Amino acid sequence: MVHHHQRCLVNKPYQDLAAVHEVSIMMSILDLAIEEARKNSAERIQRISLEVGERSGVVIDALEFAFEIVIKNSIAEGASLVIHSIPYKGECIACGFQFHCDGFLICSKCGNFGKIISGQELRIVSIEVE
Repeated sequence: MVHHHQRCLVNKPYQDLAAVHEVSIMMSILDLAIEEARKNSAERIQRISLEVGERSGVVIDALEFAFEIVIKNSIAEGASLVIHSIPYKGECIACGFQFHCDGFLICSKCGNFGKIISGQELRIVSIEVE
């Protein structure tokens, strides 16, 4: 009997691509933050606060890692990042009940379909400057 050992060769490249995705997102967030800081004659960004939905397609750990990379040599160097995770929630189109989604938009009260009401957002909540 011959045993074939399988190795997964795709996880690492996809993880790297995910990190690149978050770096690109964080670069855009930093650009917006710097633009706002300059509009307000600020010399330094102290904190950036974000809301990130559970189903936004953004990996929070990768976003935090990307933040540390993109703030180097900018007016945000040394700043902190605060991320508030927003739950993936739906609202039943039949009975109006709001529920936490576990992957399907099915009302846990009556079984009808629901619509997404939160969990897909990615937004800058605040930028603290000095």
